[in-house]
Amino acid sequence: MEKYLTMFLSGKNKENFMINKLFYSVKKYGFKDVICNWLETYDLSKLHYIQQYKHFERENDQSTIWHKKFYKMIRCDESFNEVYVDFLKNIIKPRFGEEIVYQKIPTFRVHLPGNVSVGEFHKDKHYRNVEWAETVRETNYYIPLTKAYGTNTIWAETKEDEGDYKPFDSNYGECVEWDASNLMHGNKDNITSQTRVSFDFRVIPKSRYIDSNHLTINTKIPFGIGGYYNTL
Repeated sequence: MEKYLTMFLSGKNKENFMINKLFYSVKKYGFKDVICNWLETYDLSKLHYIQQYKHFERENDQSTIWHKKFYKMIRCDESFNEVYVDFLKNIIKPRFGEEIVYQKIPTFRVHLPGNVSVGEFHKDKHYRNVEWAETVRETNYYIPLTKAYGTNTIWAETKEDEGDYKPFDSNYGECVEWDASNLMHGNKDNITSQTRVSFDFRVIPKSRYIDSNHLTINTKIPFGIGGYYNTL
């Protein structure tokens, strides 16, 4: 089951398509169960009771104790990856109708009250080689593990350079499919009483993929298969 948000993407060198909200079974794809186990908590929306941080900038928005735990565990415990690959195989890959190139380790986000989860508004292509990004046309997927609403979720423009920012209000069990490469997006200061925890990842149809020697902004991993990406 899926429904469509009335937001359209358009622009030079990319296909027009709607931002989609997909629905999936949290019993079958229990992402939150794995993350709660890893972070040793039963309620991800209350992480701010454990520790607070100064207002993040781009350079340190992946520096919390929870980010460090997530990236450590995902490299030594296959429980998340098993659910992730199954989700990609059954929910995401059929949308492309061919082999896909996907982000091997998803990006983990923590949006604490009084803070942001991403240090600046941006387009993903600004963190890559722009010509490469406009050729491969990555599709982004945003999966909240807590209620994501108002000022604790992603805000994005509806068309490139439109500047009309709207929130991605979403719940656990929903996945937003959208074009972060070309749409300016970011976070507002979270003035809700809840921490938003989520992860996101990128997918390219194999027929459109080309190699890139550009490095990721934080971990300096090449945007290539076997580095940032895997195939399925």
